[in-house]
Amino acid sequence: MRAAGATLACGLWAVVAAVAADAPLPEVSAALDRIKSASTVELITTGRKTGKEHRKPVWFVVDHDAIVVQAGKDGKTDWYRNLQKTPAAVVRQDGYSFRVRAVMVTDPQRVAAVHELFTAKYTSAWLLSFLGSRIGRGRPVELAPVAVSVKQ
Repeated sequence: MRAAGATLACGLWAVVAAVAADAPLPEVSAALDRIKSASTVELITTGRKTGKEHRKPVWFVVDHDAIVVQAGKDGKTDWYRNLQKTPAAVVRQDGYSFRVRAVMVTDPQRVAAVHELFTAKYTSAWLLSFLGSRIGRGRPVELAPVAVSVKQ
């Protein structure tokens, strides 16, 4: 009986640890809440060929405790290709520096939801969509924050 109890306790601890690992740290959530109304973030990737730092300002939305960005040109942007090779990156905005891990969004329903978030946030993307523009309808990437620091 003791062995079964110990096994159950270990199993429960593993579930609690897994859930805790998925939940963002409170300071990350607070920082995301503070930057979400900004227009752009600075995305810092590692060059896939050079290994050097590559900086690019990009539009973003905050959704489900992640920073979501989109690549135009059907994903043929340097920063998108850099993230495909090295998904670890840094996002900076208003004194906050987030260490993030990139996940390319491929699920068609999630892609459509991200496009709606962008056209809701960026009026110019919404207006240009009526003229057939693809602005706000790029290839989405979720940047999951691992940690955040604040520049004092």
